[in-house]
Amino acid sequence: MSQILDDPLNLELLQLICSGVGVEINISELSQRLKKHRNTIASRVDNLFTNRIVERPFHPIPQIFAEYPLLVFEKANLPRNTKTNKWIESDPHIWAAFFVKDEVYNSLLIELHEDIHAYQEWRDRSIDEEWISLPSGQESISSDEIYLSTKAIIKNDPAASIELLKENFQSTPEMTINGLKIDKLYLDLIEALVLGTGVWTNPNSLSRNLDVHRLTVQRRLDLLLQEKIISNPVSRFPRIWAPPGYFIVLSLIELKKEKDRISKTLVDDPHTSLLVRAGAGKYNLLAISCFSRLRDQALSLHRLA
Repeated sequence: MSQILDDPLNLELLQLICSGVGVEINISELSQRLKKHRNTIASRVDNLFTNRIVERPFHPIPQIFAEYPLLVFEKANLPRNTKTNKWIESDPHIWAAFFVKDEVYNSLLIELHEDIHAYQEWRDRSIDEEWISLPSGQESISSDEIYLSTKAIIKNDPAASIELLKENFQSTPEMTINGLKIDKLYLDLIEALVLGTGVWTNPNSLSRNLDVHRLTVQRRLDLLLQEKIISNPVSRFPRIWAPPGYFIVLSLIELKKEKDRISKTLVDDPHTSLLVRAGAGKYNLLAISCFSRLRDQALSLHRLA
């Protein structure tokens, strides 16, 4: 990674803030913006975290895409057990993972690797070191991979789908997510948190964790931001690209004509959170989109035609 991270203190700071340590909600700022009492805001924010509507805030690391430029979408048939789940949750190369319904495969892994050789070694280790409990007699994982480059990412906007929530709220004011009844204030708070409004990094808290002066921490934070190793702190939806309860759709798209127009339409579409140029057979785009109803996907595809 960047030479800045050859400094042990910078690396330790990065590990903390990307885990959410020292990243806090500015209740006073949100109270002023939304014109509600501090206690009301604090209680509502806590409810959003407790009900897993949004995750607690952290600093994303855009630099990771430069250091691990191989983006792998891997459909796999994995055993469903605690050991495998723990591996999926803890392995640093797995960016995201979903259970899927497919004729052959039951899981979709989205991974980041240095190159294909590193990916192959990682796969071998996962079996040899028994990170995954394979059924008796099975020596490999059945899978189907698509290899892409992080440099080919056209759009990666986990906050895009907040616009869908707002649209759905207009048509369904009695919205419930994960058992929590969502009103206008909750919706405003969700939007603020996923956009990073009212989210800040507390150098005093970090200075205590690192046992260094607050100004030293602030200078290091500013440098990490300036060099674009990290981006501003935000909250994310638990499934990154979609609010809870929404369908996530992975699409391989073949564009034969009007490529620029259709690509721009997808970039502007709040249903699309991730868009990558692809070279997978006849397909030249890969998209991750989300929909509150699956039939909305057909309407979205119709608009592209």
